[in-house]
Amino acid sequence: MNRILLRGLVILGLFLLPGGLSLRAGQAGKDSSSAEGSAQPRGMLEATRFRGSLIGLQYETWFTPGNANWDAAEAIPILGKYSSYDAAVMRKQAEWFGELGINWLLLDWSNMLWMKPDWEEHQGATRQLEETTELLLKTYAQMGKEGKATPKLVLLLGLYNGVPVPDAMRRLNGIFAWLAGHYLSNSEYHDLWLYYNGKPLITVLFNPGDPCRELAGYQKPVPLQAPGWTVRWMASQLQANHAERCGMWSWMDGSIRQLVTYRGGAAEETVVTPSCFAGEGWLGSTATGRDHGAPYIASWKVAFESRPKFIQIHQWNEFAGQKEGEGFGPQHRVYVDEYNLESSDDLEPTRLEACAYRGCGGWGYYYMNLTKALISLYRHETPGATVMALSAPGGAKEVKTSRLPLSWQTLGAAPASYDLEVDGRAAARALQGGQYTLDLAPLAPGRHSVTLRANGAHTFYDLNPERMTVKSESPLPVTSTIQFTYSPDPK
Repeated sequence: MNRILLRGLVILGLFLLPGGLSLRAGQAGKDSSSAEGSAQPRGMLEATRFRGSLIGLQYETWFTPGNANWDAAEAIPILGKYSSYDAAVMRKQAEWFGELGINWLLLDWSNMLWMKPDWEEHQGATRQLEETTELLLKTYAQMGKEGKATPKLVLLLGLYNGVPVPDAMRRLNGIFAWLAGHYLSNSEYHDLWLYYNGKPLITVLFNPGDPCRELAGYQKPVPLQAPGWTVRWMASQLQANHAERCGMWSWMDGSIRQLVTYRGGAAEETVVTPSCFAGEGWLGSTATGRDHGAPYIASWKVAFESRPKFIQIHQWNEFAGQKEGEGFGPQHRVYVDEYNLESSDDLEPTRLEACAYRGCGGWGYYYMNLTKALISLYRHETPGATVMALSAPGGAKEVKTSRLPLSWQTLGAAPASYDLEVDGRAAARALQGGQYTLDLAPLAPGRHSVTLRANGAHTFYDLNPERMTVKSESPLPVTSTIQFTYSPDPK
């Protein structure tokens, strides 16, 4: 969304404000609550009548000429460098969402108030975002007529994200009025929304240094006017600003163990993510990379512990970032959105060998497969199963020291022990706990693989990145493999 201009504005807030951060970024009536595994019920979906957690994905429709492009993407999707005007892509993604068990999508309109030309003119980049959202609505409505279920939709608007916008609340009310006239009044779209307490759910990003304290100041002169919606305010970096204290949801925090927002004593929302960064961006010392999915499993543990009504998976398809020399901050070294293969958080399947801006390669179907295994475990569809990921510093792409510290994350049934193999040969047996330091001195320089096997455990999903997983009819072994290059420093 005209992201270079936006990020320049936002990063100013990142350095001036203590909690500022970049970016922004079922079937009621019949038995929609009959089973926690009901992923995409047709007809109206009312959250309060759905049994269990509603699992959502943060989703972009911003691949248009005036918004995001693929110039600085960290990887190339399986579907290629697609356009958000491509209904065939929307259909394929909806099919994948159904296979994953996704209930809803969070559609990103959070930049509207600070984009140019002003959204009220309905021209340029904002107009394109309106068009691609309309296309998604029409595509999903048509799929419904064809008997195909689709995830429900939740919009993310924006009030503040770094630098104040003049007359912001009045203009936000204007967006709500426009949405009511164009979307809520259209009966064709009635069942496409995710309903909460009888109204379509909508979120609004508000991300100053102290969201809880500052929101009242915005609403005092001009109150929010959104009578047709159930509104939830959303911030970011809750580990720093603790906006969950006043009921705000999170878009993304700077810690893998995301915070949980409670309402009325019950867990209402949390975020799960494969990686994250705080104020210094992806190159900051507190950033957490993908690390072969181990942080993703650790992030899901929060959801397993709290069982909130809404889970947001951060995220499906941002694929945008800053080129070299275009980062924010005094040294232009603060990189946000997506950076490279390791320092990024998209989950959409990517091509394994394709070259993007900062290197070649991709994660294939790995994160989609891992998400499927985690959701199936969460919804008790695979009781007794184990999900595991092996971890090594920096993803262990190239190792120069003779000792490689390994650790691993698991969810589900606890394994009895673990065996470790290097290049198919035993390296350690019956390990306990969750870490081990591997001696690489006996290895020749070059390419190697290390495999962890969980003993006394099983899974039903193969996490092979080369293909989309399907549930096995019989239990499968639980293994995780990391490929690395051993390049010892010459003595």
